[in-house]
Amino acid sequence: MKSTAKQYAQALYELTKDKSDKEVSVVIERFVSNLKSEQKLTSVERIIKQFVEIYNKENGIIKASVSTGRKIDKEVVENIEKTLKEKYQAEKIEMEMIVDEKLKGGIKIVVGEDILDNSVLGRLNKLRGVLIK
Repeated sequence: MKSTAKQYAQALYELTKDKSDKEVSVVIERFVSNLKSEQKLTSVERIIKQFVEIYNKENGIIKASVSTGRKIDKEVVENIEKTLKEKYQAEKIEMEMIVDEKLKGGIKIVVGEDILDNSVLGRLNKLRGVLIK
């Protein structure tokens, strides 16, 4: 049976969970050696991506992309973080702040597959969709 990148990532997560840095180093060395012997080194990027997703989920970490038309104040960023923590029941929010001048105002937040678009451009596109129907 072939193992998937997700299965390798899950195994790596279980092997490294609650381990010291020294123990994690040993586990990773053995893990990479195992991948090499199974000729799976070409899958490393996919395994790492899956590992990060598993790690984040297990540790209550959410990644969010926040786009605005201009740079926003620290207070607004903290408010967005608080709101996202509550909405997604997360311990930590890792936010990527993007200034997108095309938005012209408002905010667009992407978390995983969820898109919260309250930008002027987003609202205009919704209105256009309603008018065209």
